[in-house]
Amino acid sequence: MKTATPLRELSLEDRYTAVSGPILLGGMQALVRLMLDVRWLDARRGFDTGVFVSGYPGSPLGGLDLELHRAARHLEPAGVVFRPGLNEELAATAVGGTQLLGELPSTTKQGVTGFWYGKAPGLDRAADALRHSNFSGTAPLGGAVALIGDDPPEPMDACARAGHDRGAARARAARRGDVTAFGRVEWAEDRHRPRRLSGHR
Repeated sequence: MKTATPLRELSLEDRYTAVSGPILLGGMQALVRLMLDVRWLDARRGFDTGVFVSGYPGSPLGGLDLELHRAARHLEPAGVVFRPGLNEELAATAVGGTQLLGELPSTTKQGVTGFWYGKAPGLDRAADALRHSNFSGTAPLGGAVALIGDDPPEPMDACARAGHDRGAARARAARRGDVTAFGRVEWAEDRHRPRRLSGHR
């Protein structure tokens, strides 16, 4: 006689608390989970780092800021800080500034990973800030990832194609599982892009 395999209890909270096993995620939740994964991976390696997230709320990724607010009780203890930008440029400038941590006289973190989010026209608008950040590179225990989403119709897709050449690596997620997998790869690759500028600018 076969014994039944006991069912594992699942909770919607697992999406932000479980460290192993299957979890249930929507698209925006996968992006939030990516930010937690980045912190947990560093913590397992003994690094005291943080995550900073900023972007413009009025975009197809605008639901991301709502999900970040909902998940605040999980993010804040993990060292994930979310500050919406007044516009795309200021958000991108703030994220780029996280890579200058090592130039400050005293810091509480060994590094900060920055996440910027927006849509393709917002990417074009923030191009100068992103270009300068890309040129100056990232901190050894930092990194910067741009999350770009767009509306599905063809006219917006044309705008999306126009905004993609910024000199940075990019990956396109086809499924929700790809979001966390590709996101971790992009983050890890960005740590191998050392800062080109140091000292006074």
